[in-house]
Amino acid sequence: MRRREILVFIAAFAVVLLGGAALAQVGTFSSEPANEAGAMSQPQADEAAPTAPPSEPAGDAAASEREAPATTVVDKPEVSTVTDEKPETPAAGDETPKEEPPAEEPPKDDADDTPPRLEILFPENEQHFDEDTIPFEGKTEPGALVFAGRYEADVDDEGNWRIVLILNPGGNVVTFKAKDTAGNVTEKSIKVFLDRETDVAFSAHQKWEIVDGYPAMNKYYGTARPGTKVSVDSRFGEGRTTADEKGNWELRVEFKEAPCNETFGVVVEAEGDHRKEFRMKYVCASHEFSAHQKYAENENPWTKFYGTGEPGTKVVVVSEFGSTETVVEGNGEWFAKLHFNESLPPNTEIKVVVEGEGGRAEFGFYWIVKEATQVDFTANQKYGSCGEAVPYDKFFGTAAPGSTIWVESPFGSGTTTASESGEWFIRVDFPEAPVGESFTVVVESSDGGRATFTFVRTAEGDK
Repeated sequence: MRRREILVFIAAFAVVLLGGAALAQVGTFSSEPANEAGAMSQPQADEAAPTAPPSEPAGDAAASEREAPATTVVDKPEVSTVTDEKPETPAAGDETPKEEPPAEEPPKDDADDTPPRLEILFPENEQHFDEDTIPFEGKTEPGALVFAGRYEADVDDEGNWRIVLILNPGGNVVTFKAKDTAGNVTEKSIKVFLDRETDVAFSAHQKWEIVDGYPAMNKYYGTARPGTKVSVDSRFGEGRTTADEKGNWELRVEFKEAPCNETFGVVVEAEGDHRKEFRMKYVCASHEFSAHQKYAENENPWTKFYGTGEPGTKVVVVSEFGSTETVVEGNGEWFAKLHFNESLPPNTEIKVVVEGEGGRAEFGFYWIVKEATQVDFTANQKYGSCGEAVPYDKFFGTAAPGSTIWVESPFGSGTTTASESGEWFIRVDFPEAPVGESFTVVVESSDGGRATFTFVRTAEGDK
């Protein structure tokens, strides 16, 4: 009996030891860090987990081991650090996308293709401000997003949106885009002004010191306070302009009276006692006299001449049947058109003399006059009868160009003229013609041609 008690005590002690080993194994799983989230370390192959003898109540301890949850080691998230930096304030007109709008959802069978509503309630278009930071407000459909360039506006559940933008001096064009959940986009723009003046240093530049060609021209450009008036002056040309909203200005000035190969001064001035001086030279070579004829013959009684010479000198074009004159322009070129009088003989060459300072040239001119083409008279009738309510017929043929054609009958008549090619055509109505009775139609021309035809009005027009 005592031996049995000893055996029971030993068995109980074994159970306690086995249970402690199982719990110790679970604690080991829990304390070791996992290789991946939610994974436990596995025991080595040569470390067999202890098991209880089948006859002992260690199964409860084993079940406890299977049911015990494993501890998962998770990295701690990074904590956001609050800094003293202020959030970036959007600038008006900034169109560079910073964040892409949400990706569009795949279209459905009943996809919405109606652009969202977009209203700009404040400010008004063309409104002026003294402060550069302005809140823009408006209305869109609930759920839509509103962007001003790369910046997104705040939109509440009812579609009211608001965004604060910074204006640049002068005019600012701000474009807003509303995008609904279906991907439809509506775009609207507004222009507002910041009237605050900016300090822009005055500067002036001249593009060329030496120019050629006619007329002499140069370009001037620089910077000044927005709205500043800038002038360019000289003895031979001048110009005026105004600095734009960003303080830039540019001006093209012609110097039509500039002397050849002589340096002269040009002064650029701006409001605020700003001044800058430049020197430039107009280079133009000395031109020898030359003359050319454009048309040696013409079907019209005129011709053209052109050439070169000393600027400002006179060029005379003379002939027996007319004359003209012109002056050489500042670029050394001249042009003249000579109209001949009524005495100009046709189909005969005449002489024309062109004279200028330091030169003379002779030319011939031939006025081409074509003889009238002989066209024989012909006349044709198209129908011969008609049943319309107002009966009519058509006549056509040939005759000498310009001839008058008469079509006459007891019940209708008409007149026409032969064309330059000698063709003619006319339609004549016979409203009073009796039904079923044939009558004569006579066609005559002023060049002596004559032809006769008959015409009958059928009864179809009385129905």
